[in-house]
Amino acid sequence: MFNARQLAIIDLLQTQDKVTVTELTDKLGVSLVTIRQDLKKLEERGVLKRTHGGAVPVVTGYDISTRMWNHYEDKLRIAQAAASLVSDGETVIVETGSTCSLLARELAAKRGVTIITNSVFLTNFVRDCPSLEVVLLGGSFQHDAETNVGPLTKLCLSQFSVDKCFIGTDAISPDKGVSTINLFRAEVVRYMAETASKMIVLTTSDKVGGCATAAVFPLSCVHTVITDRGLTQPQEQLLRASGVRVMKA
Repeated sequence: MFNARQLAIIDLLQTQDKVTVTELTDKLGVSLVTIRQDLKKLEERGVLKRTHGGAVPVVTGYDISTRMWNHYEDKLRIAQAAASLVSDGETVIVETGSTCSLLARELAAKRGVTIITNSVFLTNFVRDCPSLEVVLLGGSFQHDAETNVGPLTKLCLSQFSVDKCFIGTDAISPDKGVSTINLFRAEVVRYMAETASKMIVLTTSDKVGGCATAAVFPLSCVHTVITDRGLTQPQEQLLRASGVRVMKA
């Protein structure tokens, strides 16, 4: 999705309040024109906001377009590993979240894949991927998370039966299971678990071992956790001891 130079700009904006075009040309060894083209593309994807002579990060918050660029390279590798589990022609459920949205774009490279999702953000994120069939579930719209939740979402999900469901999480641990900061999101994921045979969790390793506000379900409901190589051996052993398959991307 992004070249190495653009990824370097993303990394800089994780630790700096502002970058200048001059600074970037010096660091990356390319022309002013190239840097301006990079900044234009990154702004179009919601990574940053261009200013006179440079760029600043987008305003931080819950929104997915902001959170996607935190640990971006790890999330992309996780998404690519998750995509390897999906066959051409398969129908899968993909929940809301930054890594899940990256997974959706990876699935666009396959043939005949159908995604069932409650994420309006994800639907917009893959709007330029005509090879994907996307079914957007109805429900009550949550503006900050750009997702649909509630009884109507449950009713829509009851019409489907799939093998795999991919979800994100705000925290996961052997003791507390999968948890999230959003009660309504937790409810929808439980509905998804009733529809899918395998629940597959996509998460960066910094979320392993923690606990968020709303419990989703115990690890006994999880088939696979796909995470990055920052996962420690003791953390991996605890997950595997709970019967969870672990993939490190």
